Amino acid sequence: MKKWIIIIIGSLLLIILIAVVCEWGYIKTATKEEVFVLPHNFKGIVLIAYDQKDGMNDIEEDGKLVYKIPKNGILKLKRKEVTTLSKFWYFIEDENGNRALLDYCSSPCEEMKKDTSKTFAFGSGNMTFYDEQPELKTSIFLVGTSTDTDSLNRAYENLNAIKLLKNSK
Repeated sequence: MKKWIIIIIGSLLLIILIAVVCEWGYIKTATKEEVFVLPHNFKGIVLIAYDQKDGMNDIEEDGKLVYKIPKNGILKLKRKEVTTLSKFWYFIEDENGNRALLDYCSSPCEEMKKDTSKTFAFGSGNMTFYDEQPELKTSIFLVGTSTDTDSLNRAYENLNAIKLLKNSK
C-alpha cells in the first residue's frame, strides 16, 4: 500500500513540476517589451488603435516593440491585437532624437505629489469599442504632471475614441 501512495504522490509532483515549467516558458515567450516614445513636450491622451488599414507596421529595436507617438497622440497600427504580458517604458524624445525616461504611476501617486513639475505617464488601459464594425481595439494612457491629472482624467472620461480616430490624419 505504501508503494502505491509513493507512486501517486511522485506522479502528482511530476505533473505539478511539468505545469510550472510550461507556465514559466509561456510567460517567458509571451512577454513583450514595449517602448513608447513621445514627442518633445507632449502632454495629453495617447490613443493607440489596432487593426487599422492605414496603420504602421510594428517597429522593433533591440527586441522591443517601439511605438513612436505622433504629436496628435494618435498612433494607428496594422497589428490586430493588443499585446498581453508586457513590460513598458515611456520616453520623451527631444528635437535631436535623445530620449529621456518618463516614470509611470497610477494617478495620482506619491511621486507625482512630491514633484508637481515632473511629467509622468499614467492611467493606462486597453479598451475595445464594440459599436464599430469591426470592433475597435485600443490602448490608452495619459501623459502630464500632477496638476494636469484632473483635466486629463475629465478628457479621458469624455473621450470618443472612434470620432477622434476618424478625425486624425
